[in-house]
Order: sequence, then structure tokens, then C-alpha cells
Amino acid sequence: MIRSLGAIEEKEHLDNVEPELRNAMHRLTVGLCFFHAIIQERRKFGPLGWNKIYQFNDSDLETSLKNLHHLLRDLREKNDIPWESLVYLTGTINYGGRVTDVNDKKLLLTIMELFYNKGILNDKYT
Repeated sequence: MIRSLGAIEEKEHLDNVEPELRNAMHRLTVGLCFFHAIIQERRKFGPLGWNKIYQFNDSDLETSLKNLHHLLRDLREKNDIPWESLVYLTGTINYGGRVTDVNDKKLLLTIMELFYNKGILNDKYT
């Protein structure tokens, strides 16, 4: 998790969104870093973690952070967040593009949806 958060080179991308969306940007960034840390950690468990070995790396996180920033940069309020697009871009394309096993892809998207959903914007979300 520390390495994932350390990968965020510039804080300006966190604050370079509409003021109403800054909190959402911060929460989604931390959620994305948690997601990245979880899928990286699962690799340690071999076939118990994933059915096949995948080489997720920091470039997946960087690309996903850039996509998140670009999608939120032009929004005006948090009710406009394109949740389906975020999950698709991050879970299916950025990370899921290298996943070849159907069950691994389902697992990856299920984990992704824990972090990219409307609930993450709630103060009591765990």
C-alpha cells in the first residue's frame, strides 16, 4: 500500500479537479491504490491467489490514475462520476487486459467494484 501511494508522483493531479470533486478524487485514488496492493499481494499465494500468474506492475496503477484524473477533470459534480466507465477502463482494460482466465477476470472485476462504487464517497464506507 505504501509503495502504491508512493507511486503518485504529483499531488497536483489530486487537486486539479473541480472543488466539489476533490474529496471524490482523493477517495478514489486511495481506493485504486488499495485495489492495486490487493491484487499484487494475491500473487504471493500462487494458485490460491490467481489461477495463472500475472505480472501486474506499477504502470497499470499509473495508467489507471491518469484515466481517473482525465475522467474526473471535466466533471462538475460528484453525481456525474461515470462509474461504469471507471470500472471498465481500470478493471477490464488496464488490469484485465493481461488476465486470460475467465474466473480470474471475474475475481478482478469483483475486487475492483469494491473500490469503484458510489459508496466509497460516503464517510462511513469500509
